[in-house]
Amino acid sequence: MSKKENKKVDFYEVPKNEWQMPIEKGYKMACCDCGLVHSMDFKVIDPETNKVIKNARAILRARRHETLTKQHRKERNIEVTKEHE
Repeated sequence: MSKKENKKVDFYEVPKNEWQMPIEKGYKMACCDCGLVHSMDFKVIDPETNKVIKNARAILRARRHETLTKQHRKERNIEVTKEHE
């Protein structure tokens, strides 16, 4: 592993329903439910041309979908302890 891969990452605890302005590439999001870390990339495109709009910033808000989370966990036999819920 390179030194870059060994670097400790501190995650910002996002308050519920807060909008975030992520960096365009390599944005990391740790899942509050399961601890997975997702690498996410973003683009802002013109809906009419599908071309990237330069110098624009994307914003995002991630929220847990309670019903689909329960369904997904049930289908895959994923049990989450109260400590992690």
